[in-house]
Amino acid sequence: MGLHGERMMAGRPRPVRPWVPRPRSDELPDLLPRAGHDLLAGVDTVLARLGSAPHRQLADDLKGALARTAACGDTCRVRAAADAVRVAVELLLIGAEDRARTMLTEARTALSGHES
Repeated sequence: MGLHGERMMAGRPRPVRPWVPRPRSDELPDLLPRAGHDLLAGVDTVLARLGSAPHRQLADDLKGALARTAACGDTCRVRAAADAVRVAVELLLIGAEDRARTMLTEARTALSGHES
């Protein structure tokens, strides 16, 4: 610092700008997606592709959505839907597409109406 409250920059004084507070809102925005967001995205993707993609691939996509949901710590908040998706995975693996579609539709309904 120089003699008069100036910062020295490469041998030359630079004036110090006064600190100006920024306006802040009283409430912080909620940046987290609602509980089960990843699971809902996976269910929607699989429902859209059901009938046109191999069952094994669809089951893997659902397992990935379950894993992302668990990684976010949301599984306990959307347990019924997660259980329905697990059943749908098993049904896809044995080739019971119609029953898997029913389970995925139930999971989607539960996740769509879920409040965080």
